[in-house]
Amino acid sequence: MTASPLSFPVYVGLFLAQWLAVACNAFLDIEYGSFAREMLFWAIVFGGTSIVGWRQIHWLSGAGKVWQKAVLFIGFLLFVLVFMPIWGMPRAGLYLLAMLQASYNCVTTGRREMNLGLLVSLAIVLFAASHYRADWTMLFYLAPYIVSVVFCLVAEQVQRRGADLQRLSLGRPSSQGQGAAILAATAAIVLIGGGLYLITPQINWPYLEWRFGQVSLQNPGGDIEQAGSGGQTGSGQPAEKAGGEQQQAAGGGEGTGQQWQAGNRWPSPADMRTAAKRVNMPAWQAAAINRIADLSESAQQALVPAVAVIFDWWEWLKQWLREHWLAALLGLLALILLAIFLAFGALLREIPWILWLITQWDYLRLGVIGRHTGGETAARQYYRAMSRLFALHDVPRADTANTREYLAQISRRHRDARRSAAEITGLFEAARYGDKPLADAHIRRMRQLYRTIYRQL
Repeated sequence: MTASPLSFPVYVGLFLAQWLAVACNAFLDIEYGSFAREMLFWAIVFGGTSIVGWRQIHWLSGAGKVWQKAVLFIGFLLFVLVFMPIWGMPRAGLYLLAMLQASYNCVTTGRREMNLGLLVSLAIVLFAASHYRADWTMLFYLAPYIVSVVFCLVAEQVQRRGADLQRLSLGRPSSQGQGAAILAATAAIVLIGGGLYLITPQINWPYLEWRFGQVSLQNPGGDIEQAGSGGQTGSGQPAEKAGGEQQQAAGGGEGTGQQWQAGNRWPSPADMRTAAKRVNMPAWQAAAINRIADLSESAQQALVPAVAVIFDWWEWLKQWLREHWLAALLGLLALILLAIFLAFGALLREIPWILWLITQWDYLRLGVIGRHTGGETAARQYYRAMSRLFALHDVPRADTANTREYLAQISRRHRDARRSAAEITGLFEAARYGDKPLADAHIRRMRQLYRTIYRQL
């Protein structure tokens, strides 16, 4: 059976998204010291199954289905023998879902399977983000997860568009430039999305609870699950140890390193350094947190004078508005009226009889009287007049179309005027991109061609 192939960067992005999604959940139990082993296990699982799927991008063979069934069987064994005794529900069910997705990776060869894999990873991330032990330190895994998802989607779109273009042009498929396009598009989307997130207000449930009636972060309950008769909890620890952890989490103690303060959107440098000292925190993450704390302190010290200046300007602006409120109001009304007039003028240009009047004025001014400027500006005037003339006769120029594309549209709709339109287009391009200024003889020729097109239409 033939399947629509996915490119190798798509599999890389899918693997990273799934692996980082599980990393967000494993990070919740960072103090128990099993984070590195869990990450190694899931890297092998997702990496191996992604390689199996990548090797079948052209044909779905029986080997992929065999691997799928084998991984599925191993997943159920791990669920019964490892996940349930150590973590209990619902964490064991979440890891079973991850194993099911790993088995599905063995037959992932098309866009539908890729979207399903990203959807499962999103469900896993949402579970971790909604946990009461989740705090800002999870951003070290959540932010790369978002970048991986965007990278995967962009890689699939770039690869598919490139294949479409190659197929339409009957050329050989080529991947040149796709890597740079994928990275550039991913960076642009992440930067724009991050900027919009930073400038828009983000209100969360803990802030609302603190603001309107709940003083401290409370344990939502149901998180300390008993797993069988062994007296272990959902984190694989004894019940009394987990109970103490629950009390510390509810009070914002140092056991979990959360130290959440109601109303604060970002921790202070002291909170960052406290979080870096958390038990079993990875060395690279602790070093990064300490570096961020140092940068935050330096930025605060450097921004104090700038903030003071901005505050003084703001006070001056408020005082000026109090004294000149009428002038400011009138100026604002003038800007609103100007915007309305400009929008109304742009709307009038789309009305057919208004466009007819404009073309008649163009012909009278440029064609009959010959009242035009010189050089490149005159060439622009005649080309725009020609464009308005063809727009009146159902050949409008798209904003994204260049001169050659627009000339092709004219040639298809008005064959009798295509020769004159081609010559006036050539003169216009010579005026714009030529190394010599356009001569008066060329301007007179453009006037003759414009008059000819007007009579032909």
